[in-house]
Amino acid sequence: MNPHMQMQQELAALGINADMLGPSEDLALPGAGPQQALQASPRLESSALAAHSPTLDTLGLRLELDPGARTLSVISRHGATFQLRPGLGGEPPRAADEAGMARVELVRQGRFLIQGLDGTPLVLGYTQHPYLRLHAIYAWPVPPLEEWIVSSRDKWMLGEVHDGLGADAWRRTSLAGQLARLSESDTVDVAALIAAGRLQDLVSEVELAPRRWARSLDAASKVALEQQAVRRAEALGDDLEDLFDTLSADMSEASIAWRRLCHRRDDIESVRVLLREADAGAELERVLEGADRTGRAVRINLDRTVSAADERLRRVALGDPSAWWGSTDLEAHYF
Repeated sequence: MNPHMQMQQELAALGINADMLGPSEDLALPGAGPQQALQASPRLESSALAAHSPTLDTLGLRLELDPGARTLSVISRHGATFQLRPGLGGEPPRAADEAGMARVELVRQGRFLIQGLDGTPLVLGYTQHPYLRLHAIYAWPVPPLEEWIVSSRDKWMLGEVHDGLGADAWRRTSLAGQLARLSESDTVDVAALIAAGRLQDLVSEVELAPRRWARSLDAASKVALEQQAVRRAEALGDDLEDLFDTLSADMSEASIAWRRLCHRRDDIESVRVLLREADAGAELERVLEGADRTGRAVRINLDRTVSAADERLRRVALGDPSAWWGSTDLEAHYF
């Protein structure tokens, strides 16, 4: 059987279809050429090679490979829990140890699956020489953004959605939350609508549709979406803690770095709103409490020359003055 078809069948047996896979991230295997994505890590005393993977970094994970590309290790930040399934067949998954590390032998095209402890799939990996290929797994339906924006006149929001139509499921789901949170409706006569008993017209269909979509998600989809958000919130909290040590003295670079962190937090906020609509998200709320304490502390101590003031963050600040990730042009108020 064709190896690709065999992998699809094995994934299907685990409840994973091709539509759930994010774009491929290709890391050059050791010895694959001069432009290697896997490079010797100066922090390691062993001969393991460390890889920089944006896919894994987003989830608070990192990867190491032995020089012969036979044994792979996945390590989490601060010992966050996960499990690693060797192959996609009958072998049971291996939970990470107390140090947050799990190892697997790369056999059968080097296939492996990173999962939450509850079995929620997070990342698929496999070797396809000369690369180790990674795909984030988004195990929930993709929101139909195109259907929801037909009646919108919000030019900025239309541009945001248009730019994200070809993006992965996480980005599209965040955009769904943005529609619910940050859309600017046409001016209406509130008093007249109330007098006429048309309370439903006070909120636009563009804002309501994502919330209805969230309420329609099944239990497995809600778990998968929350797990993705929790991992991203944990990684964001770690990056905020490291911020004072990593920000450059170059204020333009500092502003870019801060704006990216603010956008990441707002992505999570958009998903948090959808999960709350679906009566889910308790674990995410817990993780965000710590990340937001750090975010507020950093915001208070930011140099005044650091700027993050685009249209998205302006709307965040106007909608929630207590949001530390709002525009730096507007003062944040912490109650």
